[in-house]
Amino acid sequence: MGGTWTDSEILAEINKRSWYHKITLRPAISTPGVAILEPLWESTRKARQHLNYAGKRVLDIASFDGMWAFEAEKLGASLVVATDCMQPLYSNFELCKDILGSKVLPLYNISPYTLWEGLKVLLMDDFSTPLPFPQHIRHNLFDIVQHTGLLYHVRDPLWTISQARSVVKTGGHLLLETACILDDTESRMIFNGPPGNMNRIYHDITTYWVPSIKCLKEMLASTLFEPLPHTIQTISSGTKNNYPIGRVTMVARAISGKETAADSYAELLRIYRNPGLVPDYL
Repeated sequence: MGGTWTDSEILAEINKRSWYHKITLRPAISTPGVAILEPLWESTRKARQHLNYAGKRVLDIASFDGMWAFEAEKLGASLVVATDCMQPLYSNFELCKDILGSKVLPLYNISPYTLWEGLKVLLMDDFSTPLPFPQHIRHNLFDIVQHTGLLYHVRDPLWTISQARSVVKTGGHLLLETACILDDTESRMIFNGPPGNMNRIYHDITTYWVPSIKCLKEMLASTLFEPLPHTIQTISSGTKNNYPIGRVTMVARAISGKETAADSYAELLRIYRNPGLVPDYL
């Protein structure tokens, strides 16, 4: 339908559905979203101000209803790819895409653990060359990867960061937002608890791990990202079991192997230890 939607038709369709994100569809019409998350989203937007989206290739991981993907497009990105592995969510995304007349490319069958494999057709331009692909034919990597509201939901968080590094070009950026322990002095990651009792940090059966801010920085540094301290934004959610918990957003720059310790980079190249990382051979 695209531009043929009337305001009354949009409102009627919105009201039939449940929404996570608040997406502006018309100047006076937005999807409802979860209102208590709006301060968190504003915090993420503050961190995002340190990035220039104009003409950039952007990947939005765990896109859900698609708010961050559509906003990246509005900020001037030349290509936006939205991924998720929960196909039922695609209905909301598709509705917004149609109303907005958006060109965001939705791939709602790709896990955050398999970004490289799932997106390879977009990232490579010469399939006649055998693996490993040399860097000079990997110029289709993304400039910005948005990794928001995901890290604490996955069982293997470091793997998803490795996958993000695999699809972003050296010098590109990662926008990372996650639940965290608001502690930048001690590196630790708290497990939320076993099945049936996942309540150590959050009363949420989908939350597995909650890192401290320092731990998160070290996870990024160990996966060829340089956290940019001036971009960090935090929100406090209070205290649980003596842990100061909240949310953090930060931007990290993708670095080359030359910018990290040689022995650490050699270890990263051991695929059996880091199966999620596809090195860039720099």
